[in-house]
Amino acid sequence: MSYKFKPIAIVSVVVKCQEKYLIVEEKLANGDAIYNIPSGHLEFREGLINGALRELDEESGLKVDSLDGIVGIYNFVQSSYSVIRTCFYLELVNFPELRPHDPDGDVCGVSWKTYEECLSLKKHMRSEMCIRFYKRFWEWGAIPTVFIKNL
Repeated sequence: MSYKFKPIAIVSVVVKCQEKYLIVEEKLANGDAIYNIPSGHLEFREGLINGALRELDEESGLKVDSLDGIVGIYNFVQSSYSVIRTCFYLELVNFPELRPHDPDGDVCGVSWKTYEECLSLKKHMRSEMCIRFYKRFWEWGAIPTVFIKNL
């Protein structure tokens, strides 16, 4: 076989503060708004945690040095590609100032929503995976990030 398989690696971060969750609002090319959690593709030679921290900074302006846990690692296969998505968790004590500086220009706003409000946005989420992440975290919590090692 001459084709070399290259899965797409995506990192996401569920951020919780005082029973509210961080939501990113993005504009599609047609002008429609959709909602997401801070997420994006890994860059060349970037580790999972560093990629998640970078995406969190770009899409919300939130600068932190570490994450609190892993919500899950998900793999889904489409007809022409495979995606491996790692979702992390971060809990904050106080609401920080949020200033997205997304180099892609997709992010047009960030806000805090309750769990129920997040679920009510299901039809407007970029991916059903976002709802899965919230539900998974709500039901099971997170695994400590110490289980991920950069080699």
